[in-house]
Amino acid sequence: MVLGGRYELVEKLGQGGMGTVHRGVDRRLRRTVAVKLLSSALAHDPQSRARFQREAHAAAALNHPAVATIHDVGEEPHPDDDPRPYLVMEYVQGATLAEVLRGGPLPVADAVNAACAVLDALRHSHECGIVHRDIKPSNIMLTGPDTVKVLDFGIAKAFAETATRITGSGAAIGTPAYLSPEQINGAEIDHRADLYAMGCLLHELLTGQPPFRGESPFAVMHQHLFAAPEPVSRLRPQVPPAVEAVILRALGKDPKERFADAGQMREALADALTQTSMPTVQATTPGPPATRPGGRTALRHTFRISLRPSTDSALALLGCLLSLLCARGRLVDTAHFGWLAIAAGVLGLVTLPWSARLSCAVSWGPVAEAVAVNSELRRAYIGWYHSYVAIAALLAMAAACCLVSAARSQERGAGSLIAFWFSATASIWYFLDDLHKLYVFYLLLSLVVVATVSWETVERVRHRAGTGGQHWKGRPPR
Repeated sequence: MVLGGRYELVEKLGQGGMGTVHRGVDRRLRRTVAVKLLSSALAHDPQSRARFQREAHAAAALNHPAVATIHDVGEEPHPDDDPRPYLVMEYVQGATLAEVLRGGPLPVADAVNAACAVLDALRHSHECGIVHRDIKPSNIMLTGPDTVKVLDFGIAKAFAETATRITGSGAAIGTPAYLSPEQINGAEIDHRADLYAMGCLLHELLTGQPPFRGESPFAVMHQHLFAAPEPVSRLRPQVPPAVEAVILRALGKDPKERFADAGQMREALADALTQTSMPTVQATTPGPPATRPGGRTALRHTFRISLRPSTDSALALLGCLLSLLCARGRLVDTAHFGWLAIAAGVLGLVTLPWSARLSCAVSWGPVAEAVAVNSELRRAYIGWYHSYVAIAALLAMAAACCLVSAARSQERGAGSLIAFWFSATASIWYFLDDLHKLYVFYLLLSLVVVATVSWETVERVRHRAGTGGQHWKGRPPR
């Protein structure tokens, strides 16, 4: 199919409430473009088509690196129906934030950097008098480590006005999870509606879920109007208080409670990063292409060292110190255990900057073993009584559950690993109850350390592959 005798539709990329998106070829300029063919709801009413043309022309005036460029707008005649409006846009290669979020929440610095890049685009559009109205993860494409493209400027307004005209209702049009209270009420909106959506977006980037959820769109909209958002720190304690304060201000029910403009919100986020000694927010001007997967740059990012303080790192440091003290105190009366405890403590300190979870896996093993050796839960002391057997069996089951929990945790897991070691060693010392159990512990320690190293490496490679601005397959704007 060729639109306007110029744009050949090659591949259907996606479909949404506003129409279908195709990868196309501009025959005149010989370039790849994205073509959005609008839904029939926009095609049946001549005034709606005219309004869509005006909004598209206004959005085409935007000129910013973080805004997807609009190349052309037109109508395709249909022999049996009204003309179908279409929009020709820049074909953007990358992954939408909605796709990136399928792999879990973003690191705090990456989430804030992405939000600042979007706010740069919104500041430009608001200065041009254009409110986006539909900021959400599927309308934002991550094109590089700190660069984004914001899609669908101007289209949401035309679609909302058309739907209201056709249905005769003032129902809010958009994605319920990101609608501002004034949009839900059908009141006049301004640029601060986009800032509310940015608060919802940043909340989701940091926690993996929007601030309000419900069983139906009406339940979600009711919460936007009357409920207080769940604090980000409750869902993810390592989020700095300054970043959380920015989110809460952006989510003010009254537009007057929010930031005055996108520039002020961006400045507050940049200050929050500076206060917490995190990486400085970088400019959104597109830089050189990211190094291909497997290159040196990718490896440096994959195995980068992070020294941010957290509960997990504190637990890991305590485990290292306790392991060294267990060696010095000779709590286990064998020649080789002391050397193993020293090695575990030192190795835990060395691996702590790279992974607190790995440091805990190494250092807390000898500590738990020393406690188990000196405990009274031993078959030689209490025999095969049913209650003690049940306790030891449940401890073994708890150890397995803790190990699974530590493996499945996205960013944390130190507490689960510590609980694993104490429950596992207590169970081992009850059931085996001879000197060979020490070698069973050594084998278990080696397996856990190897498994943790492998898991951490896979997770970091997978995360960088999902957010590193590499050669993504082109995705449509939603």
